[in-house]
Amino acid sequence: MIKFKTVKFKNFGSFGNYFTEVDFESGNMMLVSGPNGHGKSYALLDSITFALFGKPFRKINLPQLVNTINNKNCIVHLNFTIGEDEYEVIRGLKPKKFEIHKNGEMIKQNSKSKDYQQILEDQILKMNYKSFTQIVTLGSSSFIPFMQLTAADRREVIEDILNINIFSDMNIIIKAKISFIKTQLTQIQNSITILEEKINLQDINIKSLISKRSENISNISSKIDDTKNEIQNLLDEINDLQSSIEELETCEDEKRNIEKSISKLEDSIVGLIKDKRTVEKSIDFYEQNEQCSVCLQEISEKFKTEQKNSLTKNKNEYEEQIEKLKSNHVEFKNELSELTNKLKHVTQVNGLILEKKNSISAASKYITSLEENSKDQSSFDSSIMECEENKESYKKEIQELEDKLNGLKQKKSSLDVLFMLLKDSGIKAKIIKNYLPVINKIINKYLSDMNFFVSFSLDEQFNEEIKSRHRDTFSYMNFSEGEKSRIDLAILLAWREIAKIKNSAYCNILILDEIFDSSLDSVGVDDLMKVLRSLSKESKIFVITHKTDQLSDKFDRMLMFKKKNNFSRLLK
Repeated sequence: MIKFKTVKFKNFGSFGNYFTEVDFESGNMMLVSGPNGHGKSYALLDSITFALFGKPFRKINLPQLVNTINNKNCIVHLNFTIGEDEYEVIRGLKPKKFEIHKNGEMIKQNSKSKDYQQILEDQILKMNYKSFTQIVTLGSSSFIPFMQLTAADRREVIEDILNINIFSDMNIIIKAKISFIKTQLTQIQNSITILEEKINLQDINIKSLISKRSENISNISSKIDDTKNEIQNLLDEINDLQSSIEELETCEDEKRNIEKSISKLEDSIVGLIKDKRTVEKSIDFYEQNEQCSVCLQEISEKFKTEQKNSLTKNKNEYEEQIEKLKSNHVEFKNELSELTNKLKHVTQVNGLILEKKNSISAASKYITSLEENSKDQSSFDSSIMECEENKESYKKEIQELEDKLNGLKQKKSSLDVLFMLLKDSGIKAKIIKNYLPVINKIINKYLSDMNFFVSFSLDEQFNEEIKSRHRDTFSYMNFSEGEKSRIDLAILLAWREIAKIKNSAYCNILILDEIFDSSLDSVGVDDLMKVLRSLSKESKIFVITHKTDQLSDKFDRMLMFKKKNNFSRLLK
């Protein structure tokens, strides 16, 4: 239960730069009076709601709460207790200020005032602005009675009073978790799809690599076969070349024999030429000399003639031999030339054979290299193995993601059940359904206490059904303003009683703003006063009214507000 003790303020509304304090425990039935515009509503309604919720009870813009003359240092202090804990809420404008003190120590402020306000409403007051105004105040100004609220706002008020809005908060959290899990599920499914695509790509790469490896081996094998064929062709060519020069292998010996014969011929020719020249000299001697150069004897003509004839014969024989030898020499030279040409051909053929043998050697090495390449496909094998390892890694990731996916699906399934239970049609509907008879009974009790004999009931959608004694069915809007006021008050008091039962939003003050000034007749006033006296045993009742003369004797104490020098004051 919230027990309000005091509220004090300065530069608030029409109040000046000094603190005005209202003591909520100074009496049980208090009449609040004063001329219009002299600060009654500021002092009780606006000050409390501004301190607690940061906004006035009436439709006033925040800047208008600051006293227009001083225009600064607007501040409100509200003191209350909850259980054994004492609280003071301090809120101000120009400059802005918002502090919550518990048992003399300020609660640590968050960086955002919205979060700090949430602490006050959710953890301390356990009610929001709408709920507070529905159980604490009833007015004819900007107050919106329960029956004039939208269905959503009616539900919010009842959930707050029944203290089941925790289910709404839980549902919001569950909904957020479900949304988050859906996002995770989508992300995981997308990741699995991507990994499956990666596996497909690895399979394509493996097939491509295997195909390329086979193609490479096939190409190498083809090159080996081609090279072997080339070697065989070279061998055949070598055999043909070797066959073509086999008959010429004896030419070298023949050449050497002919060279020896030519040498002998040339020696013989030289000898014969020498001999011929000797004979020619002798002939010349006999032709040129008449006597012997040794013995100096005269040489006869006959002897000369005989000697010359003999020598000429010898010369002719030498010349015949020389010619014959020269002829043989020419023949040998021709044979030698032929043999030399044959041997040159053999050399050329042997060069070709050597060249082809070198080509065979190079081709053999090339075959060896190709065979090694054919055996060593490590680059392909390594790439294929890498693809296989990637596949296994992706499969493992998919398995982990599928495990996580199944876990999230199970979690989502559980959250879906909770979400259904926490919906308006779930647990809350059952709780509200259980409380509706009690709520309707309390409302009808208060209507009866105010001599308004109708049967009032709210259904599970918070729509009203009102029946008269003759069982005619009416709606709230069918009644007069005075009858509406009784219904509004009965509902407000019912909410207070339910809050007390639930120990949720119950508090020790009830403020009625100009209820007696509106549509209540004298009988209605008396009926309402009976109800208020019964309530005053447990609550502090504040009635704001202009009917001071008619009501002053019915209250324990009167609070009078009046303006003096443009500033409102509380007269004590």
